[in-house]
Amino acid sequence: MEKVVEEFYCFLRRIIIILQIVTIIILVYMSRIQAIPMEQEKYFLMTATAYYPGEECCAPWANGLTYTGDKAGKGSVAIDPHNGPLKLGQKVYVEGYGYGTCNDIGEAIKNWKIDLCYDTLEEAQEYGVKLVKVFVID
Repeated sequence: MEKVVEEFYCFLRRIIIILQIVTIIILVYMSRIQAIPMEQEKYFLMTATAYYPGEECCAPWANGLTYTGDKAGKGSVAIDPHNGPLKLGQKVYVEGYGYGTCNDIGEAIKNWKIDLCYDTLEEAQEYGVKLVKVFVID
């Protein structure tokens, strides 16, 4: 009977060691994931559309650059810097899009609207119009 109890405790110790190792692996993995803004951070509910920096969306200003002179592409966000809540140069996280920089403007982008840049016309067309949370990254 003692041998059975001893084997059981040995088995339990092995299980505990395995659980500790798994916990350490999970903690290391979680520490490497880039933090996504949570609800307690500042965000705005905004109407989002998408554009492509080619002539199909941006003529006659289709030179591949944003208003601030950055290369237009995924991560460029067009805003209304005068009447909207965001300012040029701000870093943002847009729900369903990812991280971006407010570095562009557009005639149709007024007040609480944003326009998200994509690298292809197809991606921009597929996006449609969405109500999204826009987190300001400090």
